[in-house]
Amino acid sequence: MNINYKKLALAAAIACIAIVGCKKDETWYNYDKETSVFNGNSYQYLQNGNGLFDSMLLVINRLSGLKDSLTKGNVTLFAVNNNSFNLAMKNLNLRRATMVPARPPLTLATLDSTQLDTLACRYILAGMYNTDRVVDNADGVLAPAIKYSYNMNLLYERINAAGYQGGGPQQLFFSDPKQTPFEVFWVTTKTQIVNVKTSNGIVHVLSSGHDFGFGNEFVERMNR
Repeated sequence: MNINYKKLALAAAIACIAIVGCKKDETWYNYDKETSVFNGNSYQYLQNGNGLFDSMLLVINRLSGLKDSLTKGNVTLFAVNNNSFNLAMKNLNLRRATMVPARPPLTLATLDSTQLDTLACRYILAGMYNTDRVVDNADGVLAPAIKYSYNMNLLYERINAAGYQGGGPQQLFFSDPKQTPFEVFWVTTKTQIVNVKTSNGIVHVLSSGHDFGFGNEFVERMNR
């Protein structure tokens, strides 16, 4: 009898281990299988953002050709939310307010359109760049903006999650190299959403902590 009880206890223990193992496998999320498809073009993606991208839409609508590129062209868009523009405008108007003599505040609607176009185009890349195109490049990929022969850098990272090394969601480091090979001078931001497939391109959404224009260059250009 004692032997039978021991056998039953051992069998129960093995069953429990198997059940726990199954639950772990079932709750682990395979991010590689995730597909995000938007039924519309990249411009419509911004329009359908529940107001999150109103500032970017205002900028795009001010500048010649950008709406057409996001509607018809094969492009990769790094979408910038309202908070990123607010950060940039706050820094700009703080600089203007502390000058002697003080200068009046500016808005997105009154910024110099030529300077604004130079910076806005860096968020729209010519061609399709999803994470699969970047993943195998340890130094990142140089990708051309749609205008001005300006290259941006895309670097892939897989975030750790649920105890799995590199088992979490994908993200991209999106850098403005400032036309120098020395990374210490680059300005980098991260994505919070990647690989949204639209009818004409790819959309990645940048973190809300990103400062539009990649640092002090925005203030220097707009405060002339």
